[in-house]
Amino acid sequence: MIFGSLVFLGDRMPTAVQLLLRVVQYGLLASAATAATQGVPGRAQDSGAKARSEVRWLQDMRSAAERLNYVGTIVYQQGGAVRTSRIAHFLDGGTAVERLQLLDGRPREYLRRGDEVRCLFPDSRRVLVEQRPGMEVFPALGSGGASEILERYRVRIGQLDRVAGMQCRLLQILPNDAMRFGYRVCAEEATALPLRAQTLNERGDVIEQIAFADLRLGIALDRTQLRPSWATTGWRVDRPEHRLGDLARTGWQIAVPAGFRKLKEVARRMSDDAGDTLQVVYSDGLATLSVFIADGGGKPAEADDSAHTMGVTHAYSRRIEKSLVTVIGEVPAATVRSVAQSVDVRADKSEAPSNHKATDRRVDALPSR
Repeated sequence: MIFGSLVFLGDRMPTAVQLLLRVVQYGLLASAATAATQGVPGRAQDSGAKARSEVRWLQDMRSAAERLNYVGTIVYQQGGAVRTSRIAHFLDGGTAVERLQLLDGRPREYLRRGDEVRCLFPDSRRVLVEQRPGMEVFPALGSGGASEILERYRVRIGQLDRVAGMQCRLLQILPNDAMRFGYRVCAEEATALPLRAQTLNERGDVIEQIAFADLRLGIALDRTQLRPSWATTGWRVDRPEHRLGDLARTGWQIAVPAGFRKLKEVARRMSDDAGDTLQVVYSDGLATLSVFIADGGGKPAEADDSAHTMGVTHAYSRRIEKSLVTVIGEVPAATVRSVAQSVDVRADKSEAPSNHKATDRRVDALPSR
């Protein structure tokens, strides 16, 4: 569950922080979405909404975020940081189209059509074009189906509440272990569109939240809402290339928490002056984590591992031989540390199976430390 861009740090920062910023900024953690028909479902009676099962609520929330037409202002809050953005989302001939404007900090916009996302950076007159199977940002909650989510979480249906002047149903999505966060969602009663989502720590305290401050739902397609704020003629257009990765051939092994499945394995260039970085993306349907393995060249091994946090996104880096391994995820800090410390490389790389990609193992509990 990706809530959005958080804070901007200075130019001088550790490599792991630079990577963390790029992951949050460009949405490299993951990926998936659904497409469906246009329009708003008929207004359900209160008794019908109450009768929705846990599975039905998860299914309806996922489809509503992608197939409904809506325009609204979103407020994100974590600690003392508050960020606002403006979203316009429509279906155009069955294809999801979207414009997301960041209203605080440096001006930036994201334009999406289907799987293509164009990130506009007016300060540098630059457009970054990437292929992503759906933007996993609020009000979407994650890439997984209901059955996958219910393998590692349990859902409790609560009382009615109000968000942005609309009636919504409270749902708690609680993890079955300490490897992931819990969530509390308030979904619009008739359509199941999430109006507010809160991330909960192991004590049930809210550590991050995002919600609509105002919302127009079920409106007709308005192309003027999708026009960028700037004419981009003459801007630099970057289309980052990536290829399929194959960590197994290089001998890498990764142990991820039970319930996390591999979504993709790619090699991508994180900056113009760096070589390829291998990335493996995992998801349990709601939470996502990525393992990055970058060639450190001839740099000496660092004496200590490093950990960094941006909101609910945690990063942990360690050097293995000449490679820098960084794990980033929207999971507890102990989980990314556990995954990072599990990463290893075979001494005899030639034994790695050629018909399998990154070698995965599963862990069912955090190691005692």
